[in-house]
Amino acid sequence: MSIQTMAAVWKGSQHSGSALLMMLAIADFADDKGVAYPAVSTLAEKTRMKPRNANYLLSELQESGELAIKIAAGPRGTNLYRIVLSRLQGVQSVAGVHRSAGVQQVAGVQAGAGLHHSAGGAALECLKPLHPSAAEPSLNHQEPSGKASAKPTRLPPCPIQQVVSHYREMLPELLQVKVMDKNREKAIQALWEFALTSTRDDGARRATNAAEAVIWIRSYFERARSNDFIMGRTQPSQEHPNWRPDIEYVCGSKGQKQVLEKTEVAA
Repeated sequence: MSIQTMAAVWKGSQHSGSALLMMLAIADFADDKGVAYPAVSTLAEKTRMKPRNANYLLSELQESGELAIKIAAGPRGTNLYRIVLSRLQGVQSVAGVHRSAGVQQVAGVQAGAGLHHSAGGAALECLKPLHPSAAEPSLNHQEPSGKASAKPTRLPPCPIQQVVSHYREMLPELLQVKVMDKNREKAIQALWEFALTSTRDDGARRATNAAEAVIWIRSYFERARSNDFIMGRTQPSQEHPNWRPDIEYVCGSKGQKQVLEKTEVAA
């Protein structure tokens, strides 16, 4: 992963929502020139979506000019991607892509080319796929055995609007954000810090960088849909018969207990 490429996408991409998430997922595999070659299936797993949706987003990103794709040009038949750093708004390319990089300019990529989701294997850098029966949202990165690394002294800034976008996408039935106040910002920030600093039962961190934290939070909201209390499938209390959870509750400590401790996950 190139921190420079990741920062360039955060700062300059015109996209938001799932499209931005896909750009960040590619950047998580890219080098300083923005070149990467993860399999489509790996990107689909990393962004918690179906390969068909992943292919659609990749085509959309290619048409926007922020991503160049060379079909089946990577190792084991994977696609070769290049994040076009010069197209990111206000962002200068970290390092020019040399001819030897093996990636054609945007003009050399066929706009209508189909994307392969059944490439001959994941990229060399791809790690083990997600396990469908994981007790809680997992990540594509493996942590070393033993104690988890120390809490980072400086966390990446929380992309509040990105978190709100995933909340709207995954939990449209709940109260939606019309006014952002300090309490809601504080709750979102708390969930962001939790994703980046807490560990699972095996001692591995839930997220080790900003891209993983965004992916984990999206899967956290997806898991919240399985909680009967949050989704209003239980009998409301007599004291609060019309109460409905909002983003402040879901992201806060009470919501975390409901989602992580009281939500059954299908085997």
